[in-house]
Amino acid sequence: MKGNKLFLLALLLAIAAAGAAYVYLNELETQSKAAAKLVSVYVPAVEIPARTKLNLSLLEKMEIPATALHSDAVITEEQLAGAYARERLLPGEQILASRLVYTQNTGSLSYKISPGHRALTVPVNSVSGVGGFILPGDYVDCIVTIDPPETAEGAPVETITRVVAENIRVLAAGQYVQQDDKQQLAVETITLDVPAENVSAIILALERGSLRLVLRPATDTSARPVKPFRLSQF
Repeated sequence: MKGNKLFLLALLLAIAAAGAAYVYLNELETQSKAAAKLVSVYVPAVEIPARTKLNLSLLEKMEIPATALHSDAVITEEQLAGAYARERLLPGEQILASRLVYTQNTGSLSYKISPGHRALTVPVNSVSGVGGFILPGDYVDCIVTIDPPETAEGAPVETITRVVAENIRVLAAGQYVQQDDKQQLAVETITLDVPAENVSAIILALERGSLRLVLRPATDTSARPVKPFRLSQF
């Protein structure tokens, strides 16, 4: 009787061991099949510095085992739309969405400035700011009226109005509170995407003259030469 019990116990242990071995081998086979499956992922073709806008010329597609694919990896071209490198990206490494900055989501204005341009904020009122109807994404012309300084000989000078910048994109429209004679005045501000060569002219207009923004039609991107207008022309 005792021998029968030992035999039965040994048989049960053998069955359990065989079952465990089957499960283990089955898992190995499943993992092997998964490892054999390849997926395509975007990787840098060259070293990409931080704050660089990504485009396909900087990237290449690499096939890697599915088991090695990071859950946050960029695998479609749509994931690259409007993307900048948040930090340096090295050749051959998987590009993770968490290491990218998207212009539509970032709060940083610097990613929305056009190449060769500068962001310049100008104060406006209800008149110079077109009654508050200027919105981000609109385009404006910048027009300055200025009184030239008197000459040493005391020759008469004329007030002159001229266009200092055309077709300037509006980056932001906001408000700040300005202290003036101990009263808080709500002053509108408009932030413009200005070509670098026009920045000095607009700042001079703000410091020495009067600046007005003129809202352009949504479909008008033309540049028209406009001669300065003098007071004597009235």
